[in-house]
Amino acid sequence: MGYTSPSFLLLGVVFKYILPKVYIPTIFSWINIVALSLSSIFLYRVCKKFISPKLSLFVVMVFALNLSRTIPEAMETPIFLLVMFIFLDTLFSEKYYWSSVFLSLALLTRPDAGLIAVLALIFWWQKVGFQKTVKLVSVCIAVALPWLIFSTFYYGSFIPQSLAAKLHVNDIINQSKYQAFKVQLSDMSRIYWGKIFDPDNIPLQVVFNLTPLLVLIFFGIKKYLNKDNWIIFAIPVLYFVSFSISNPVMWPWYISQVQPFWIIFSLFGLFYLLNKTEKVWLKVIISLLIISGPFYWWANNIVSQNQGTKLALFKIGTYLNENMKPGETIGTNSLGVVGFTVDAYVFDFFGLMNYDSVAFYPIKDPCLDKSVQFVIPPDLVKFAMVDWIVTGGESEFVKCFREGKWFKKNYEAVYVESLGYTGNIWKLKKR
Repeated sequence: MGYTSPSFLLLGVVFKYILPKVYIPTIFSWINIVALSLSSIFLYRVCKKFISPKLSLFVVMVFALNLSRTIPEAMETPIFLLVMFIFLDTLFSEKYYWSSVFLSLALLTRPDAGLIAVLALIFWWQKVGFQKTVKLVSVCIAVALPWLIFSTFYYGSFIPQSLAAKLHVNDIINQSKYQAFKVQLSDMSRIYWGKIFDPDNIPLQVVFNLTPLLVLIFFGIKKYLNKDNWIIFAIPVLYFVSFSISNPVMWPWYISQVQPFWIIFSLFGLFYLLNKTEKVWLKVIISLLIISGPFYWWANNIVSQNQGTKLALFKIGTYLNENMKPGETIGTNSLGVVGFTVDAYVFDFFGLMNYDSVAFYPIKDPCLDKSVQFVIPPDLVKFAMVDWIVTGGESEFVKCFREGKWFKKNYEAVYVESLGYTGNIWKLKKR
C-alpha cells in the first residue's frame, strides 16, 4: 500500500500525539499555516540572490496571497514548498550536504520530487565533481533509508500503491490526452489579473491573460538565467513537460507546487522591464494591476460562505456511522473524508490504496459513457461486494449495469446528498 507523503503524515502524527484533544484537520491546518509562512521566508532568501530585498518582498506578498489556497486543501503542498525552497537556498549558498538532506525530505513529501533530484544530480556534478556528488547522493539516500526500510517491511514495498495506480491513470480516468497541458496553461493564465478578468473564451484568455504572462516569464529567464542558477528555471519546465506527457489527473495541489516558480520568473521579468522606465506613476499602476488579482481572490475567499464539497462528504460519513453495523465494509473513490470519518474497512475503487482495483481497468463495456470522467467497473463492484457503496452520483456506474438485474437484486439506493456534491449511498441487500 505505502504512502506518498510520509513526512507530512509523520509530522501530523507527532502533533496529534502532543495535542491529542485537537481535531486532526485542525492540526494539519496549523501545520500548513506554519509551513507556508516559513516557505515565504526561504522564498525571500532565494529571491534576494537575484533581486533587491524590496522587490523580493513583493514576490513573497504575491506568493502568499496566491498560495494561501494550499491551507484549506489540507495536503502536503506547504511542507513541500518549504523543503524545496530550503533546498534551493542551501544549494545556492553552496551548502551542498544540507541541500542533499532537504532534497531527501522533498522526496519524502512528494514522489514527483524525483524530477528535482535528477536536476540536482546534474547541478552537483557540475559544481563539485563526480566523487562529491556520490557522497551527496549517499546522504540523500541515508536520510530516506529509515522510511524505505519501514515501508518495505510494513507495506511490502517502499513504492506507494497510489503511485502505481497513477501509472495507469489513463486507463482509469476518461479525459483528453492534452488535459494536463491545458490545465497547466489555464492555471498560469489566472495567476494575476486573470483572477478578475476570467472570460469563458479561449482566445480572450490567451490574448489578455496567458500571453502577457509568458512574455514576462521570457524576459525574467532571459535576464537572470545563467550557468550558476539554471536549476531554478529548469524545475518548473521539467514539471510542465512531464505532466503534459504523462497526463495525470491535475489535482489542485499538483498546480500549487509549481505555480511559485511562474510567479518568480514573471515578476523578475516585470522588474526588468520596469527598470527601463523612469515614470513612477506607470510603475505604481502596473504593480497594482499585478497585485489586484491575487488580493481580490484572497479577500473573496476570506468572506466567502461557500462550504465546498467536503461538508457533503462529512455528512455522508455521519450517515454511515449512524447506520453501519460492526464489520461492514464500504466501497468508494472518495477515500479522504469518508475514510477519515468512518471507522470501517474502505475498499478503494480508484486503486490508490487497493492494488486489486487497477486490474479491472480499462472498462470494456459498450454501454460505458465515455464523457464521464470516472466510472466504477461493473466487475469490480461484483468482486468487492462491499456492504455500502458511496459514489459521486449515478453517473459513476455504467448505466446498463446500474439498471440491470444483478445490481437491482443486490443493492438499493438509501441516501442522496446534493450540498455542493452529488453523493449517493447504495446498500447491499441482506438475504
